[in-house]
Amino acid sequence: MKLNLLIIFTLLTLQNCLKQSDKKLIVNWYKYPIPTNPDTIKKYNFSPNEWHVYKKNDSAYVVDEKGSPPIQLPFKVKVKKADRSVFLGRPSIMKVDDGYLVGFYRGEWGGALYWVSKDGKKYYKISDHEIVQFINKDGKLYAIEGLAHLNMSEGSIIKIYKSNNVWMVKDYLKLSTAPEAVAIDDHNNFIIITSKSLLKVDNNAKTSTLINKGIWWYAALNTNSLIIKNNIVYAGMRAGVCEYDLNAEKEYWLLPY
Repeated sequence: MKLNLLIIFTLLTLQNCLKQSDKKLIVNWYKYPIPTNPDTIKKYNFSPNEWHVYKKNDSAYVVDEKGSPPIQLPFKVKVKKADRSVFLGRPSIMKVDDGYLVGFYRGEWGGALYWVSKDGKKYYKISDHEIVQFINKDGKLYAIEGLAHLNMSEGSIIKIYKSNNVWMVKDYLKLSTAPEAVAIDDHNNFIIITSKSLLKVDNNAKTSTLINKGIWWYAALNTNSLIIKNNIVYAGMRAGVCEYDLNAEKEYWLLPY
């Protein structure tokens, strides 16, 4: 009996340690030159890890989100039959003064942007954009949207605003390839990682390419998140994290070992 309890305690302790080690300060990871060997890059596509970067208490962290449950709306929405297929898409949620903006992304099957009331009892479609991520800049609301599928990769930045108490969108900037994550740097520029490149969009909507063909483009590493800390860009993806120093204009490949 004592032996069984000891085994159970050991297993629980090990499980707890694994959970704690799953969230790490990104500065503690090992830094390498960007791999160039095709076989090495292809192997990364079969990695069991999906590294997601985020900021907390002004520090940069990374966590393996492989198999994590999808984001859920904070309430139940009574969806009309015509909208049910769209509401099954991957949601992005932004709380606004009169409820929520919810973007649904279904890849090649489409998507849409909706307004939903605070209690979930009312909603309406704003547009058919496939929202990837919302972001605030200068007190205004934007979103990146688009799709990369087979040989197609396209997207844009849209501006979302309210006119006569109705939410609307308008085009802000066409992007060269489909966006996958966005953040704002120390100079108030959009930094966007796309299916192919890392881009900077300045306050005049002028685009410049920081990385033309990233490692994620060669291996389809499923880029999922992007943060900026001390003017260093961290992009989370399958297998590792791509780092780009905005000051030195250099890129690195980060791994936990």
